[in-house]
Amino acid sequence: MFAQRTKRINAEIDMTPLIDVVFQLLIFLMVSSQFTKQEQKVDLPTGAVPAENINFSQEKLILTIQADSQLLLNKQPFEIDEFEQTITHVIEITGIKRLEIRGDQSSELGIFIKIVEIAKLAGIEELSYHKKPQSEN
Repeated sequence: MFAQRTKRINAEIDMTPLIDVVFQLLIFLMVSSQFTKQEQKVDLPTGAVPAENINFSQEKLILTIQADSQLLLNKQPFEIDEFEQTITHVIEITGIKRLEIRGDQSSELGIFIKIVEIAKLAGIEELSYHKKPQSEN
């Protein structure tokens, strides 16, 4: 008449290995991700003619003309007077002869023309520019 006692099975789940794996994945994703700075905001002009397809795989120099006529070459500020020397130096170092211009619609046309002429004289072989499609107004 003795009642037999059955052994209880430990049904708890050990969460430690799962938490370790999740933390390792989190660390891996944080280390392998690239943090990029947001580019300078430029209010691009619009146009009815569709822009050329831009080949993002090619190396290029990016020149930004901001609304206050400040100039940035690959996010580095410079003055218009030193543009010829700067672009010539960058072409010599990198060998890149493609220039992409992003200009704010309220920037001066004179600066754009001056940049295009100096760039051509300095050895830029391919010039392109950014604009918004007309439907984005």
